[in-house]
Amino acid sequence: MTDATSFGDLVHEAFIKPLRSVLIVDDHYPTWEEIFNAKLDGSNKSDKIETRSRSKKWHNTDTAREVSNLVSEFRRQNPGFIIDIHDGVSSQIDSTTAGSETPQQLADHLHQSDLLILDYNLEGSETGTGGDTARKILSSVLSNQHFNLVVIHTSENLDDVFHESVVSLMQACASQFDEACVASLDDLGKVLQEAEDEGDFQQSDLKEKMDLALYVTTRSPNGGINRRAFGKFMQGQEEFSALHEWATSIEYSEGDTLKKLTKSQLRTFFYWAIDQFEKIISKQFSTEQISGLSWKNENDCKWLRTSRGFVCFVKKGPENLLGELKDALLNWKPTPSRLLSAKYRDEISRMGADVEDQSLRQKHAFAKFYDTILNPSGLELTEAQIELLRCQKLREHVSRQSEMLSFLIEESIVEFGSKIYNIDSSSGFQFKSHYGVDLTDEAQKNVAVGQFNRHICCLPSKRLATGKALSEQLDSGHVFKVGDEWWVCATPACDLQPGQNTIAFSKGSDQSLRPFTALKLEKVPKLSQLTSEHINSGSYCYIEYEGQVIGLGTRSPKKDTEKPAESKVFWRSMVAKNGGVISDGKLQLLEIQLELENDVLKSELKEAEVVAKLRYEYALNFIQRVGGSVSRIGLGYVTS
Repeated sequence: MTDATSFGDLVHEAFIKPLRSVLIVDDHYPTWEEIFNAKLDGSNKSDKIETRSRSKKWHNTDTAREVSNLVSEFRRQNPGFIIDIHDGVSSQIDSTTAGSETPQQLADHLHQSDLLILDYNLEGSETGTGGDTARKILSSVLSNQHFNLVVIHTSENLDDVFHESVVSLMQACASQFDEACVASLDDLGKVLQEAEDEGDFQQSDLKEKMDLALYVTTRSPNGGINRRAFGKFMQGQEEFSALHEWATSIEYSEGDTLKKLTKSQLRTFFYWAIDQFEKIISKQFSTEQISGLSWKNENDCKWLRTSRGFVCFVKKGPENLLGELKDALLNWKPTPSRLLSAKYRDEISRMGADVEDQSLRQKHAFAKFYDTILNPSGLELTEAQIELLRCQKLREHVSRQSEMLSFLIEESIVEFGSKIYNIDSSSGFQFKSHYGVDLTDEAQKNVAVGQFNRHICCLPSKRLATGKALSEQLDSGHVFKVGDEWWVCATPACDLQPGQNTIAFSKGSDQSLRPFTALKLEKVPKLSQLTSEHINSGSYCYIEYEGQVIGLGTRSPKKDTEKPAESKVFWRSMVAKNGGVISDGKLQLLEIQLELENDVLKSELKEAEVVAKLRYEYALNFIQRVGGSVSRIGLGYVTS
């Protein structure tokens, strides 16, 4: 491809150009097994496969041309795609042949394919299942650990297919209504029942006033209610005019007075309609939460995306599928950050093997590495501690390898980033709008500053990345909470690894106890209190806790302003139990305290909630703050 000159060129380079293989799932297209089976005879030939093949439309000229054009499109790419075809139907064929997988097993094929072309009505319109198998495949694909590109390719009504697919990835929202809303729904239900008893209102008429398209409009990608749709309903605007007119026409008796719904009741009616319609379509919802769901429905462009995939919807015909996919990606408007991330993935895939081979030629170095895995410690440790130390050394190896790969491909990423900037500058810097964040708005700017600072000082959460909590070793920079107090581990990492000698105990040893120094941190009441002088003083860090970015510092911003030269910090010696292993985000520790009445040390067992881990340089900064505090010198100056 020539040098990029437009946003479309950037999208092509980041998402389309890396594609190398495609899996086409269509119950009327021929599979390799069917093609070869037709040339076999005798006992080698499967009658079931032959019967299945004959029932497919690919024997007809129009469908054969459709398949041929589709295959030719992917063959024309440079380099040409690896193409596989699957019929996506399981019940009629032996378990040893194509088409025998469950939707989940079929979705696993995509792990070996870059692009999925999925026919919506795999069962055929005559079965009346209306795309159920395709939706199950789609849900499975978007639940795996890969970022997938999918094209729903169908001859069905595209709007219906789109709305059914979106709903199949949602969970019902009525269960999320708060107590006040539920109470209002109960009160309105009694009013509507009374109106129905009087014969002027039928609750069952909802099916005529609300369909799947209108329901999707009421939903917000964040899982709740679309506030804009709510406003349209209240005003009786656009697609909500019929539902609004129906609600405002309701009359019910209160004593001798005939009444209509009040504004408050009308507001509740909107939620009532959603609740009742969700009961009608309850079987269509997803059983699990699909993260990152968003969508766009326009006449010439329909797409949805989740955190693990992007799906566009295309009518069957002579169109260029890759062109349609690219147009949908353009409509999505991926951010510069996402373009860079996609380019990074491609460069790792493209250059990884070559770079890996170069590095592994240093066989003596890697022979020694593997020796450290086989024999992680010369000390007498328990099997559990040895395994933990082995895992720690493997993590260090992965970190170094990742750093090496990133170092060797960074020039390509920087070059691509320069293309983004140059194209954006020629268009008047429009790409920043793709983030949907207005940095001229003071509130949004403050949120952006907090999130950015958290990003640069904290490592990402492994729980968020994997979906489950992992056991890990206490390390320098781990931020934890004990009761209402915040602490950060300020002991060098080398002293926290299993098997390390410690001078904390003058007599005896216990490898299950790991002494460390903890620096106490104060929660900053408001992030806006932190000026540039504060955050660059080395006294603060940013973490995320319960969905909010918070600031933590060695002192409050007020004290830091009053006494900027103060180097004293509050630290305490603690002892981690279980070798310092953090399990399910929890750390068992002993907090050592001096009991003055009896002049003896006592320790109190406490459970700490490990919230975040600082990047190495930020952890080192707090370690140095402890060192500076304990080594400070009192000077004899006077002020008067």
